[in-house]
Amino acid sequence: MTYITNRYVLALLVFLGSAVVLGQSPDSGTPGDQELANARALLQIGRADIIREDLHISEDESTGFWPVYDSYRKEILAVRDRQTEMIAEFVRRNREGVLTDAYAEDLIKDYFEIKGDLLKVQESFLERFRQVLPALKVVRFYQLENKMDAEIDAQLALVIPLAEGM
Repeated sequence: MTYITNRYVLALLVFLGSAVVLGQSPDSGTPGDQELANARALLQIGRADIIREDLHISEDESTGFWPVYDSYRKEILAVRDRQTEMIAEFVRRNREGVLTDAYAEDLIKDYFEIKGDLLKVQESFLERFRQVLPALKVVRFYQLENKMDAEIDAQLALVIPLAEGM
């Protein structure tokens, strides 16, 4: 089953792809910011819709879950924004042919730091999710999140070029 519909993947690619293509961060103050903000909002709504549809939480669980989920997504998005900036910078440097070994070392470090920070956020919210949902629903929630992230990462892999200049 595809968890993120084409509409949401397109929104993500507009959000991340615009930053990548233009070499801008989502918060760079450029004319395309409103489009990026709209795409990001659509993606967030899409994620929440998928969680709402596939997690099967009761009304009582919902009362506790959604505030925790909103805080969780806010922290995840802060890390994802760093990832977007990293990708945009890489694409810009790659396009301009100015990749260096020193930059590559920083890129590797940043990549693993971002991956680690995403995992830290997931781990830091585990107990909060356990407090509002039974364990099986917590597992299902993280499965849904991981499936959506995998689809997003697969789409990004298609548009991010391999490093040039070797």
